[in-house]
Amino acid sequence: MGTKDWLKESERFNEAAAYYDIYRPSYPTQLIDRVAEEASLTADSRILEIGAGSGKASELFLDRGYGLLCIEPGPQLVELGRKKHQGKRVRFVTSRFEHWESPEKDFDLIFSAQAFHWVPQPEGYKKCGQLLKQGGRLALFWNFYLRGDSDIEQEIAEVCAEYEVFWFNKRDEIQRRVDRTIAELSGSGDFKAPVVYQYPWESEDDAESFINFLRTCNGFIGLPEDDKTELSSKLYKLISTNGGILRRNYLCTLFIAESLNFAES
Repeated sequence: MGTKDWLKESERFNEAAAYYDIYRPSYPTQLIDRVAEEASLTADSRILEIGAGSGKASELFLDRGYGLLCIEPGPQLVELGRKKHQGKRVRFVTSRFEHWESPEKDFDLIFSAQAFHWVPQPEGYKKCGQLLKQGGRLALFWNFYLRGDSDIEQEIAEVCAEYEVFWFNKRDEIQRRVDRTIAELSGSGDFKAPVVYQYPWESEDDAESFINFLRTCNGFIGLPEDDKTELSSKLYKLISTNGGILRRNYLCTLFIAESLNFAES
């Protein structure tokens, strides 16, 4: 993350809580099926989520009847998640994962959606290993945004990169990220080598919805107001030349690793 203030960058999402809940994409249902199968989840399974945000990924588990303990540092995101999931089997705790202290252990599953890269390593892997029961699973997943070959996708990618608000990735860039995560997990000493699954999918945005999605990105949030206005104007013009629609392609990638759990009893 270069010379940027890493901690400040990670906490900016709270400033866009309402946009985050509406405009952030969800995740393929097949991914949740796979996690449930690999972790042998039952109605009584103990599940911890790291970086829950407003509960975008949480709801995919809650709607299947599972209970969750959600850790999220943004108080506005936590409040939104509590209201949205009121009456479901969920508890939200306002804390950074690395700062969270709890006597609770022996989780069957710990998962993190689009958030684990904000957890300091190797401390994060070690703490997950200690909190999981032996044989428990750590599931990490991200929507990686593919950079397509069309003129409009190239132009959008270049403008977003110019303002440092968002990056679309080529397949080889995504593969390097996948390889790095595999190496980190395998070399942590706390987990077996992960199994990796990938789920391609796509969505369509008009100019307003895409710009509102960018409002959830820490790069956009940190821009001066004049730059936000200028960038938004450029994006409106670009997308309008494409019939008002931007097709976005994702490669949702799931890493599942079994805990070795060498924590002292």
